Amino acid sequence: MAERSFCARISEERQEPFVGLAPFAEIWVMIEYTGPWGWSAVLDNDLPEPAAKWLSDFVMSYETMKGVGVFVRQHSRPLKTIRCFVGVTLKERTALYAFEFERYEELLSLDLAGLKAGAPAYDRYLTNEPMYIICTNGKHDMCCAKFGMPIYRELARLDPAHTWHCSHIGGDQFAANLICFPQGVYYSRVAVPEVETILDADRHGRLYLPKCRGRVQYPAVVQAAEYYVRMQTGIFELGAFSLQEVHTEDGSDCVTFCTQDGALHHVRVQSHYCELDCPLACSCNQLGKNYRQEYRLIEYQVQASEEVVTL
Repeated sequence: MAERSFCARISEERQEPFVGLAPFAEIWVMIEYTGPWGWSAVLDNDLPEPAAKWLSDFVMSYETMKGVGVFVRQHSRPLKTIRCFVGVTLKERTALYAFEFERYEELLSLDLAGLKAGAPAYDRYLTNEPMYIICTNGKHDMCCAKFGMPIYRELARLDPAHTWHCSHIGGDQFAANLICFPQGVYYSRVAVPEVETILDADRHGRLYLPKCRGRVQYPAVVQAAEYYVRMQTGIFELGAFSLQEVHTEDGSDCVTFCTQDGALHHVRVQSHYCELDCPLACSCNQLGKNYRQEYRLIEYQVQASEEVVTL
């Protein structure tokens, strides 16, 4: 019997880049749900009708809310209570809120706009605990289960309380995919030997750059620019750089970051998009995968005092 081929393995062999391709979102609604997860789990499920409509309306309001809805679980047993987490991933603020409900209909009581704005009424639900979600939704794409499950098992071994399976979070061809909350750091092509390193980096407020796809609070060009700044400087502390400005010039994007000493780091990146000559010869879902998108570093300058240094 021929061995089944997987898009994540083919993508890695083709060295398709993933830097800058994390989904941009400002609020994440992560609902504990142990029922079946289909291809589009958050839109096709057995939630009570009011809760299903509430979730669907939220997911479909991306243009206004910039939000993502996902299911999470740590097991497949029936639930006595339902946990729900709301991650806020804004450029200026990240936070994680933890709720516990008896019925899914209680989701309708959440003021998502208020949570996003940091309404004081929700301060008592803020948690200082981390949350790690790994896509293992094999019904969406086989790669999510094939490559995500080993990462889930290893991370759950190291930190069981904070590790969760999750439904689709984008980029099946880059599996295994892991997001660390509340910071919103998205890692792709994670291998089992890297899990402990990523966990240690997150606990100490650092990035693990080799597998960092981007921070979800930034749009794509800023994700890519931050990657190049950190690659050039070797500075991986999450709070080391603050975003100052983004503008487009001569077909490329110019992004400026500032460090605590006042130095300005100017990065110019250019997006390249092309259809692939050879489509993925795999048995996975191929929707949106037969192209290559890459953000290339064009120029990097450091401005300290009155000097500009081009590297």
